[in-house]
Amino acid sequence: MATDMQVTRRHILQTGAAVGASAFLPSPSLAQPNDNRWIGCRKLGDTHYATQFDTTGKIWTNTPLPSRGHGITVSPDGRTALIVARRPGTYALWVDLESGETLTRIESAPHRHFYGHSCFSRDGTHIFMTENDTRSGAGLISVRDTSRAFEELDHFPTGGIGPHELALLPDGKTIAIANGGILTRPETGRTPLNLESMAPSLTLFDITTGKINTQHRLPASQHQLSIRHMSVHQNEIALALQFEGPRNIPMPLLALFDGVSLRLIGTPDALARRMRNYAGSISHDLSGDIIAMTCPKANLVTFWAAKTGEPLGQTRAGDVCGAAPGKKPGEFILTARADILTASFTGHHADATFSRSQWDNHLTRIA
Repeated sequence: MATDMQVTRRHILQTGAAVGASAFLPSPSLAQPNDNRWIGCRKLGDTHYATQFDTTGKIWTNTPLPSRGHGITVSPDGRTALIVARRPGTYALWVDLESGETLTRIESAPHRHFYGHSCFSRDGTHIFMTENDTRSGAGLISVRDTSRAFEELDHFPTGGIGPHELALLPDGKTIAIANGGILTRPETGRTPLNLESMAPSLTLFDITTGKINTQHRLPASQHQLSIRHMSVHQNEIALALQFEGPRNIPMPLLALFDGVSLRLIGTPDALARRMRNYAGSISHDLSGDIIAMTCPKANLVTFWAAKTGEPLGQTRAGDVCGAAPGKKPGEFILTARADILTASFTGHHADATFSRSQWDNHLTRIA
């Protein structure tokens, strides 16, 4: 790689990281008072969509997808979003949130596939995506230029296998990456190939240098707790885990990172058994004080104090998985089969039903 290209790329990333926090303000057209909207992937009949909706059940946009989608990231100005295919998918769509129109289709490079998640730089000029090198099995984070049809500028190792969700931290230059630790190959699909040697980690990656700052791991005895999904509030990260060990051993599924250390949150045995060793999505509420973590295999939503990890309550809903902040502090919007729910740790109610639909894993609040 030529030195002048390295300097150019480094300069671009440093510029993107330096833009002020005002770049996070959503577009006025999508942030009218009392006009809250969310977007998630769903299946209707044999077709997959990314659907933008409100809690009355009104569909604002409905973008067809080539196949099952996964994570959706909204741009800092609130006007567009990137929808990434479910792993081991190879497409991502950049869509206009006013019209639902697909603006650009992105394809992964040869011998690579996406891991379902992305995040924007603070100024929206770059997108970062977790990927798999299918020849080596190494995890990658790719950097793409949003002004040049998402052309890839560079890619870097994530320091682990199976990187999944990632998020830009408030400093604008550090990205947190959940390395799930699970090796898969295209020829064997989603089948885990390295359960005995899994080494999941939380990686903090510096976008201004392209280097890993620090890595954090759970104790070696808990190496089969795959770190998959995250929610960020200020400098604190809540992590949702999936246990790949024996199904008859109940394990805690919530870990918290306070900017210094990663700790697994002890869970009462009865609750751990109810969660069935699988967390699907995780979200802070608008205040950042409460965490919702869904357990779709258990038809369960759990609620936790964000600072201490104290369990606050739980509620049941069939195949519940997507979770995002609701309209006010303490509230969450959830997707469960065909339903949209409003929930808190005291219970939930259904807002709308999308007939013949099956909502997918994740949900994103737009405004």
